[in-house]
Amino acid sequence: MSKKILTKIGNLLTLALAIAFIGILSPVGTSAAANGEPYGFTFDDAANSITVYRYYCLGDKSEYVPYREFYSRGSYLYTNRGILLKNGVLPGAPYNGFDSNGIFYSIGVNGSMIKYDFGNTPTVILKDGALKLNYDSADLAVSVTTAEGTLSLATLKKVAESDTGFVAPTKTVSPNRVDMYENSAGEFVYEAYQSGKLKYKVLVSKNGKKVLNRTAGVRLTDTLTGAKFIGFDTSYNVYLFEGSTLYRFIEGKWFSAQKLVLSGNFKTFERDSNGFITKIVTQKSSYQMKQLAVSGGWKASRTYVVKKANYKTLYKKGSVASNTLTHRKGNLYLDGAKIASGVSQYGFASAKKIIYIKNRTAYSCDFCGRSKKLCTKARKLVTNSVGLVKKVKLAKGTKKIR
Repeated sequence: MSKKILTKIGNLLTLALAIAFIGILSPVGTSAAANGEPYGFTFDDAANSITVYRYYCLGDKSEYVPYREFYSRGSYLYTNRGILLKNGVLPGAPYNGFDSNGIFYSIGVNGSMIKYDFGNTPTVILKDGALKLNYDSADLAVSVTTAEGTLSLATLKKVAESDTGFVAPTKTVSPNRVDMYENSAGEFVYEAYQSGKLKYKVLVSKNGKKVLNRTAGVRLTDTLTGAKFIGFDTSYNVYLFEGSTLYRFIEGKWFSAQKLVLSGNFKTFERDSNGFITKIVTQKSSYQMKQLAVSGGWKASRTYVVKKANYKTLYKKGSVASNTLTHRKGNLYLDGAKIASGVSQYGFASAKKIIYIKNRTAYSCDFCGRSKKLCTKARKLVTNSVGLVKKVKLAKGTKKIR
């Protein structure tokens, strides 16, 4: 892992401001992502063979940013700058994590527990007997299980054990797995393998909002809640949480997401040792993947087109189905099937018609891929307020689309 500073916030804020900011944060009781409160994220960085521990909170632009980070390699614990803090720690989320105030806790092989404040000053909390940390629904540590019972991290008094958040299981190397890591551009990468071969690569932008299925060349969202709120199940379907809604993209059908109906607010994903999502946890319940149901209220009220960077999706009135035109290297594809090459402009004219320009000639195409010449000396496609092509602007005059 590069020894870069994880976040620019640390360079912009003084320690006094950090303490003042953290001091006003209340403990997390529901989905941190839904109400703007902090959350934790632990993952195995497959590119560097380390386990990364992060604490996220809202930054100046109302975007979640990684405020603090530590990582472990074997029994060694480091700061995000690569400074060695301690040898003799137990690796993984059961033994290392942040509380709701951003304080980091670590359990040693001898059962001791140390906390690190914002200056990374170590303080021994327990000399021995610590067994594991327990987490809330925001993946922030709230208590520690010891040989003599469960103790609150805030008071070190006995409490009932609460362990509802995600705790990363021991990572295994399997031919079917999901690897996670951060690349040099600060993007978070999910790589899903099947039978040892890379099947899908998904990128999350540095600000944690945009998601790109790099393999399929499709942007899945521009409003993800954060890098941890996405993942694959064992069928290679993709799940992502944005705003207050959980969506599912069925494997291979990347142009239309299913809105999942849950009881209670979404809290977190639980993953197995291979990185696949196995359970959805909400404020009221938890669901195995086979229990998830789809909302029935996704019929379009009118026919319209949504435009993204390199594709346009058509939603048809009265239907939940959609069609997508994708433009790559001059080639035009309808739902993955190539219909033309050398295309410079394209769009939907109706629920049954496609218009595109090739070599300054405009063509009309049906959904079976049959094209016919519409007009020459075409310069530009003109769309209406709902994204449908209604005119072709010519060198002189215009051609209306009927």
